[in-house]
Formats: sequence, C-alpha cells, structure tokens
Amino acid sequence: MSNVMIFKNYLQKQNIFMEEVKEDNGGVFFRTRQGFDNGGAVVIVVAFNDREDLIDLQIFGVASIKNPLKKEAVHNLINELNVNYRFTKFMEVDGNVSAQYSYSIGQGELDPAFLMDSLLMLLRSAEDNYPKFMKLQWA
Repeated sequence: MSNVMIFKNYLQKQNIFMEEVKEDNGGVFFRTRQGFDNGGAVVIVVAFNDREDLIDLQIFGVASIKNPLKKEAVHNLINELNVNYRFTKFMEVDGNVSAQYSYSIGQGELDPAFLMDSLLMLLRSAEDNYPKFMKLQWA
C-alpha cells in the first residue's frame, strides 16, 4: 500500500478531515485549517513528494508582518527560535512567517501515528511562538 494511502486511511480511522490535493508533478498534499487557542488561524499541510519517500510538514500563516522596518526584528526572532528548536524551523517569505519540518522515510513504510505526532509537535511550536510574532507585529 502506498504511503499516501496509509496516511489517508489513518485520517479516516481517526475521523480527521484533511483536503487531499494531487499535484501535476505527482506529489500529493493534505491540508486543513486550525485555530490557535490564543487567537489566529493557520493552514496545516502534509506534503508527500512523487516517490512518497519525503514528507514536508508545514504550518502556514503563523504571522504576516509586512512592515519593512520590522524585517530585521522578525529575522532575529526566527534565528533565535531556529537555534532553540531541533525539528521546527521557522521562515519568512514576503512577510509571511511559516513553520516547517521535513523528514525522509526512505524505502520504509510510513508510520502514520509518528507523522501525526510530528505534525502536532510542529503545530504546538508554532502556537507557542505565535504571541512573540504578534508582539512584533503590533509593537
């Protein structure tokens, strides 16, 4: 069974809805929206490459800080967080802050529970640091 199907079946068994999107390059990704307890909402993405051996976990919309005068402060915060986190990596593109974690499963079979645990770890780190980004945005 393909790793995408293993993940899809796991989602169904856990009664979790994520929209499935098939890309032209053969990759498949799943996405959903999630709100934070302390405000804000993000888009969660689980992306499989075309060989289904590389998985990118992404949290989009952690913050949107477009003010060019705050860019250095945003990058300083991102650098600090990236030093402190082993797996979660924050990044900024055009003022939009996201969090990402990628891993390879090689030739093995996907462990969907581990994937979900990794996704929850990424989501928690994004939610824990959301107030820091909001403080920068509104300062």
